[in-house]
Amino acid sequence: MPAIVEDKKTEKAGGKEKAAQPKTKKKTADKWKKKSWYTVVAPEEFERREIGETVAEKPEMIIGRIINISGRDLANQPKKQHIKIMFKVKTINGNKAQTEATGHFIKDDFIRRLVRRRSSKVMVVKTFSTKDGKPINMKVIVVTDRKASGKKRASVHKKTEELCKKFVAEIDSKKIIDELVFGNLPNKLYPELKKIVPIKRIEFANSSFV
Repeated sequence: MPAIVEDKKTEKAGGKEKAAQPKTKKKTADKWKKKSWYTVVAPEEFERREIGETVAEKPEMIIGRIINISGRDLANQPKKQHIKIMFKVKTINGNKAQTEATGHFIKDDFIRRLVRRRSSKVMVVKTFSTKDGKPINMKVIVVTDRKASGKKRASVHKKTEELCKKFVAEIDSKKIIDELVFGNLPNKLYPELKKIVPIKRIEFANSSFV
């Protein structure tokens, strides 16, 4: 740590030179000693797994804090490494921070790697309603197995929107994030979309509750 260099300037007072008073070093409290660690716990639909730790001086300071965790770390599924699930701290119970799932996202570079020269990408961005009426923003990416005409891409877009509206309306808001990340919704879309054009991949790129 660099030494504190005192200013050696003097000033005259009543004809006498008065040396500048040295500055005193202020003692700073060690804030870390005042803080406590809390274990962050996923909600029931994610089997209340411990997903991390966070620190704060007071429990109420953790409320609303967002924790992101990969699908691989959450469910020990290596194929879900590219997906991040977002959890928001809702309540504190002792040293446990209870959370709720608020959405998920996929890294853009992963999506870019899916789309090749001889394929087409159809993107649907829309707000849907869950079974219990909670609105959720979703982005769905459909990658075709070969280049698709503008007309077929429009048909895929329309059908994807219709199917998502139908399936999301059948799922409770507490279970929708789990279903989007680990469920079989892509498999439900696939049979209908492949009737329009051969499909290579369907990804729910991101979601977030309104």
